[in-house]
Amino acid sequence: MRDVFLSNCEKNFINKVVVEGHRLDGRTYDESRSLSISFGSDYGSCMVSLGETKVLANVSCEVVQPKQIRPNEGTIYINLEISPMAAPQFEANRQTEFSVYLNRLLEKCYKDSKCVDLESLCIVVEEKVWSLRVDIKVLNHDGNIIECASIATITALAHFRRPDVTRSGDSVIIHDITERDPIPTVLFHYPVCTTYAIFNNDVLLSDPNFLEEQVCTSFSEESDTAGGLLVIGVNQYKEVCVMNLTGAAIQGTNLLNKALSGAGDKCKEIVDMVKKAIVHDDTLRQKRTKINFSDVITQDHLLCLSKKDLSIKLKHYNIDDAVENDEMDEDESEPEPSKYDVVASVPQTAEIQTKKGASQWIEISSDSEED
Repeated sequence: MRDVFLSNCEKNFINKVVVEGHRLDGRTYDESRSLSISFGSDYGSCMVSLGETKVLANVSCEVVQPKQIRPNEGTIYINLEISPMAAPQFEANRQTEFSVYLNRLLEKCYKDSKCVDLESLCIVVEEKVWSLRVDIKVLNHDGNIIECASIATITALAHFRRPDVTRSGDSVIIHDITERDPIPTVLFHYPVCTTYAIFNNDVLLSDPNFLEEQVCTSFSEESDTAGGLLVIGVNQYKEVCVMNLTGAAIQGTNLLNKALSGAGDKCKEIVDMVKKAIVHDDTLRQKRTKINFSDVITQDHLLCLSKKDLSIKLKHYNIDDAVENDEMDEDESEPEPSKYDVVASVPQTAEIQTKKGASQWIEISSDSEED
């Protein structure tokens, strides 16, 4: 992974804007980017967009032998991949420290918290169990991958349906979806990871973008400020499942209590949105409606992944007022020339008009052009 470096001007500018109470995209401190969830044609396939950060998740299953220490429980495996399509600094088919860090956070949030009922995945004790695999691919990286990936993971698990199984003697029959209705995954709770960016040890930014993440984790010796990233995994019952801090240490408990309270309220809203999206998808599937990602991939989505300009939202700027001012300027008379205004130009000559004297013609010789 190639490092991404920001200039001191960019760091100081973003830090100054955040300290003054603003953000580049016009959001408030507690405001998150727009969240959208779409499902694919198969169960357990979904794409989640958090602003310009886009993640694709897919859940698959297979029959395996259980572990000896857990003979009546299934297994779950989570794998997250970041390809060069997400950002140019990543390399294909190569694990980085950042991807390993994201995988460990997701495993702690969903495996260690035991949100999935693993006993319901058992087919035959000590012989056959279901093994769930969650493959997560980052399509576009614009900051806060862990939150977007956690929403995609819990959505894919809740949307997934595994085939029904019948045991006849010593043989096990796995029925097709056309023969029997698939069985949904049993979830005890719905944990979601929430990310906060810490600036100057007293400012919390919810859902930071890529530039805010890079600035808050860096340390500037000139301004003597420090920051970090705080990841909190909370379920809908406001129970903490995972907590991780990257960067400077938190000074005081007020900042942590504020982050926990905001993460609990935000998780409840996200879980309600996920459940409504799954119910809406089930209704469409019962009506035999064709569902795929073709409706999501539009011309705007294709162009947004290749944007190179920095989008800055000005709160006190109105495009209609700017258009009216331009029309008024056109109707008014031409303004007086400044001290040095070029009013005419011809080959080999230039006319410069000054306020004090008359126009002067300056001849440009061929020798000076060669020099």
